[in-house]
Amino acid sequence: MSAATRLLWPAFAIVALAGCASDPTPLVVAPPPAPIAVACQTDSLTDHPCLDAARKECPTPAVDTIHLVLAKQVPVEAQPSPKIIYEYQATYNCPGQRVASSL
Repeated sequence: MSAATRLLWPAFAIVALAGCASDPTPLVVAPPPAPIAVACQTDSLTDHPCLDAARKECPTPAVDTIHLVLAKQVPVEAQPSPKIIYEYQATYNCPGQRVASSL
């Protein structure tokens, strides 16, 4: 029996250690924020264009990208003084909103 005991104890130790070396628990990763695309016109240059439109979909939007599409002068006939209108397309991120899955 002593020979069997000598052979079995190392095998038990290896099996016990193999149970300890299992895969670690996967970390839960928050999904990336969902993008909110908006477009608008304003009469001044700004670094937060269309913010009111983005706030309709998210309470705390964060700027991702801003594109100044067009700056055009309003005809003098339509107003007493020259005026420029800026057209923007902007993308905002909403930190608390999830991206729709394509399942």
